[in-house]
Amino acid sequence: MFYSKTFFLYPAIVVAIVFSFSTSFSLAQSQNENELNVAAFEQARTISVAFRTAAQKALPATVKILVKKGAAPAKTGTKLPFSELMPNLPDVELIEGGGSGFIVDPSGVIVSNSHVVQGFDEGKIITVELNDRRRFDAKKIVRDAKADVAVITIETPEPLPYLTFADSNEVKIGDWALAIGNPFMLGASVSAGVVSAKERFVEKDSKIFIQTDAAVNPGNSGGPLVNLRGEVIGVNTAIASLTGGYQGVGFAIPSNTAQWAWRQLYENGRVERAFLGASMTALTYEESQKLSLPSMMGVKLHSVFKDTPAANAGLHTNDVITEIDGRPIESPELFESIVERADTTRKYSLTVLRNNTDKPTQVPIQFFIKPQDFVNVPQTEKIVNNGAHHRDASWGLMLIPSTPESAARIGADGKEGLLVLNATPGGVASRNGVRSGALITKINGVEVKTIEEYEKAKSEADPETGVVVEFFTKGAVKTATLPVKK
Repeated sequence: MFYSKTFFLYPAIVVAIVFSFSTSFSLAQSQNENELNVAAFEQARTISVAFRTAAQKALPATVKILVKKGAAPAKTGTKLPFSELMPNLPDVELIEGGGSGFIVDPSGVIVSNSHVVQGFDEGKIITVELNDRRRFDAKKIVRDAKADVAVITIETPEPLPYLTFADSNEVKIGDWALAIGNPFMLGASVSAGVVSAKERFVEKDSKIFIQTDAAVNPGNSGGPLVNLRGEVIGVNTAIASLTGGYQGVGFAIPSNTAQWAWRQLYENGRVERAFLGASMTALTYEESQKLSLPSMMGVKLHSVFKDTPAANAGLHTNDVITEIDGRPIESPELFESIVERADTTRKYSLTVLRNNTDKPTQVPIQFFIKPQDFVNVPQTEKIVNNGAHHRDASWGLMLIPSTPESAARIGADGKEGLLVLNATPGGVASRNGVRSGALITKINGVEVKTIEEYEKAKSEADPETGVVVEFFTKGAVKTATLPVKK
């Protein structure tokens, strides 16, 4: 009986202990969860405060830019999206377009995109609306289409709030970013996201961008992309979209590029760029392996042009450049963007692999500003000196018939066509992907090996449908549809 009672007591005691422990554990767990919830809330609140602080700093210095035709109403169907929601714009019928910008100097100096204010050159009125709704007509606008940066000057009676630039080289993938601007011209808005990618090259625009998933829509162009300190890390410029609206991929001009461009525009009225003076392509995976290089590193020279920094430094065809002053070179586009902003008063050191060996050579080079009338003339192309080249002003191309040697230099062995000596930056062909060093082989399916065949094929094209140009570049055959005049 004793044992029986004792036997039956154990479960009771055990149950009591378990119940007591379970109750204590539940209370402790609940307390821990509450503490975690409080900690999580505090973390979220801290991020919210950071967003709020950055927005409060950026919004007063962000402006709305209105493009107006003048006294005549805008054409039917050209009203801005959601214009009926903007009662504060009594002249909305006159507005043809617009975007955003941000103040960089308290005297009234504003940075935006070139494409936002390009109508100024056509006599259209550019009006700047500040965050407090005051409006000022632009007194002066200078812009650079290649960088897609513009500087707008307004006259104000007192100093204005302004933004400062951060170093875009220090921006990391995954960093928080706020896009500030006027989506659909509805007024100053803030969207949050992260830096999705750096040094993203968009071939159609021929630019290096910061990519972000912060919502960017029509009207955001020219507005600042800022970090959590409210510093500008980029200028919102474009979106990748199948619908014309936000789909998670926005692009911003890096702050270092924008700052370099706007200061030159403000001080000199134009942007001067240093240059290398050689055509180049990215290395293939197989070429990287042969040279014991990591993939996505190094550029290969195909032609060195006469009287250029590359020629003066003694660079050769087939040289592979891997670094500039110790900074790795990951693509031709990135290298070109670095060189454009080079300090022309000092020398740089290029790490070069020569003669298909992995032994590096240090080559000193001093860059200089690219002359405005410069033409990419390969040192070996004697035919150019005899006047055999052809200028196509409508597409912005300089062409010569290829030779077996010139085709081999661009990796187009056995192919014939017209070699693009120079594609004017921002020209029709360049904007559609036809760049210097390309080999045009067909127009509307017809092979073109001479200038006469090229002009004949263009003249027979239908202006309504344009011309399909087939060309070889960077080891691949591509096509582009270019317009032709009647």
